[in-house]
Amino acid sequence: MDKKNVSMVIMVISLLYFIWLVVVAANETMLHLNLYFGLKEWSIIGIALYIIFLAIEGAIYLSEPKEEGKEIKLISPAIKKIVCSNCKTVFTIRDTGVRPLKYTCPNCGMEGVIRGKSVKGRSIVIECDECGERFEIFDTGERPLHYECPFCHHKGVIE
Repeated sequence: MDKKNVSMVIMVISLLYFIWLVVVAANETMLHLNLYFGLKEWSIIGIALYIIFLAIEGAIYLSEPKEEGKEIKLISPAIKKIVCSNCKTVFTIRDTGVRPLKYTCPNCGMEGVIRGKSVKGRSIVIECDECGERFEIFDTGERPLHYECPFCHHKGVIE
């Protein structure tokens, strides 16, 4: 069962229990029929059910993977120099702006991660000089900004 179905089942059971509790309370105050349990016992059962339902909802919440924010990737990635902490090899990687950025040393194969904040900027729509198609790129404010048309693969520059 997924989270939505479990929550729906818990809600229906809780609603039925509440209606039954109202019936028991009405019986004790007006009708005085002999039911299996009294209001006090049904209240204790309700508290136990409430604790069980909270535990189920908590387990569902903790078991769900956390959603990460929307990542914006650069069309024109920057080049970043990296020094391997293991073999001290200097190499370059393409910095897409997405954090954490994982990389692997080409010499020893050690993996690393660049943490920090994502690159600041804004999305802009431009028109290709070659084919006239419109598409969106991420503008970091750095100039010149190199881009490639996703339709005709024409490489352009914004000065």
